Amino acid sequence: MRVRVNDELVLDAGTCQRVQVPEGRGWRIEPPPVTMFRQVLDYLNVKPDPPHSPSGTRIGREGVAAAALTLRWGSYLAVLLDHDKPVSPQAGALGTSGISDEEMARINIEASAALAEWIELYRTHREGPLYGQLVDRAVSYLPMPQKTSKPRRATLSPLALIEPETADILVRAASPERLARVRADAQSDPSRLLANALVNVAWRNGPVENVHAGRTWRYSLDERRVTPTEERTLMRFASDGMALAMTVCFLLAPERAALSEGQRPWPERVLPYGLASMRLITPTGWTLTEASREIRLPVTAT
Repeated sequence: MRVRVNDELVLDAGTCQRVQVPEGRGWRIEPPPVTMFRQVLDYLNVKPDPPHSPSGTRIGREGVAAAALTLRWGSYLAVLLDHDKPVSPQAGALGTSGISDEEMARINIEASAALAEWIELYRTHREGPLYGQLVDRAVSYLPMPQKTSKPRRATLSPLALIEPETADILVRAASPERLARVRADAQSDPSRLLANALVNVAWRNGPVENVHAGRTWRYSLDERRVTPTEERTLMRFASDGMALAMTVCFLLAPERAALSEGQRPWPERVLPYGLASMRLITPTGWTLTEASREIRLPVTAT
């Protein structure tokens, strides 16, 4: 499975073969040996800096870059939005699902794993030139419907969880069993725990549900099941959501805060993102270890 990004980059999105699924004949889609995010990042690492800095604010560019790297091109979503495929006549139809449950799971997993890597890169290189260079290269070289964004306001903002007082409230409200479990997760992979919550806010709790919801058991790999209009809506929401996510990282991540007496270490700073509202911020049951996942996809018989 190949997806063309531009005239220079074609992504390996995995392999597929015919199998039997409960609904009939279908595909087994296995992820590529190198994640799509890593393929895109490797491409940007060797690209020259654009001759002119992209327009918009720094955080606006960061939102578009993060959405492009972790979602639009760095996940299985690129397969669903492949511009080289014709749009399905059923795309956008009310009550028709354009994304299967297993496809959605792979997108969520890949986007979260990618964002965790991006957060670590940000924490390591935010004060040097590399992070800013990658942001500008992503905005310049990766096709996106918009080139800038603005942090989106959320019903329960992830920004509120930065405050130690809010963290104390969540810790005191959690059961001992849940607190122990989430704290262990925060110790084992704090950036992935944070990424799960930020992807949930920036992507999953948004207009993608209108594309995902509905009924169908026929999912074509030869046609786009997402219309161009839906794509623009999804990417605008994701870019603004990722601008909010990177604002959280800007306020939360600086290591110098941990050097001051009494400041919380990184795992404790991200702990609230595993304890917040299940529906609005903290997702339920999202993995901390997988970078991708196999898909079993029912398709139209041919």
